Amino acid sequence: MAVHLIRVLREMTDMAPRKVAASEPYFYNDIDSGCVGAWEPNTDIFETSREVIIRLELANVSRENISIIVKNGKLNISGVRESLHVDDQVYFHQMEIHCGEFSKIIALPETLEHNEITAVLSDGILDIRISKQSKPIEIPIVIDTSRESDR
Repeated sequence: MAVHLIRVLREMTDMAPRKVAASEPYFYNDIDSGCVGAWEPNTDIFETSREVIIRLELANVSRENISIIVKNGKLNISGVRESLHVDDQVYFHQMEIHCGEFSKIIALPETLEHNEITAVLSDGILDIRISKQSKPIEIPIVIDTSRESDR
């Protein structure tokens, strides 16, 4: 039984590099630069009594490379982090800092005022603040009796 298990593990180990090589064209934009395909920045979402704050970690992303769009009840934050490597060819031993295009889509609850949104980028942190809606206001309907007498 142990011999069979060892043989299966060896076969799986031999197959792993081929599977990774076969998947590279789908996941990498530019293998030589180390830029990975669309990635999602680390995000915190929290609230106070007056607003919801969405905080994204975007180190080394300039303001000009960030787009924030509210559409159909969703907040879409997208952009590009340029590669930090200037050499022609780089061989990575470890790569954890993503570059290339990023995107984060967050569904917004109806209780948020979509027209009161601010965004500030400071020290690699993007803070998006969305005001909470005040309590719903009941609007009374007035019946116009003058029109009924015209009939």
